[in-house]
Amino acid sequence: MRYILDTSFFFGEYPFDGEFATTSGVVDELRDAASKMRYEVMQSRGLTISDPEPGAKNRVREAAGRSGDLRVLSETDISVIALGLTLEGTVVSDDFAVQNVCRHLKIPVQSLLQKKAKRRVWKSICSGCGAEIPDGEADCPVCGSMPVKRGTEKRASERRK
Repeated sequence: MRYILDTSFFFGEYPFDGEFATTSGVVDELRDAASKMRYEVMQSRGLTISDPEPGAKNRVREAAGRSGDLRVLSETDISVIALGLTLEGTVVSDDFAVQNVCRHLKIPVQSLLQKKAKRRVWKSICSGCGAEIPDGEADCPVCGSMPVKRGTEKRASERRK
């Protein structure tokens, strides 16, 4: 099996067998000695450093925009998900936004320590009247109250699209 590793993989020791790949952005995020040593060990076991195809990054950004996760994903997160598309591997991450976008793109995902995130679409909802607030609006156009973010699970009929 081919695994695409997020930065969180290098913060602990996890038992995985297979082929491993990550992006140069993940390598740049490794700052402490322990994660750098884990990276070196993984490299000795065949870890490859690869960057995704540019078109794959665009697909990730589009999916993240639709799911409402784009604002919380870093460029490194986007590159890891896009590498999952490019290499057709399983993305390994504990980041719920990364997991959610992977699910929207039908990329297999494996969490490390936390339970897997459910597939969600994030929307702004008025804290006063409950109306859905369009993207870009600072306040509710109906009553003027502040918006809050709410994640909604897709219904079975919407998943097939």
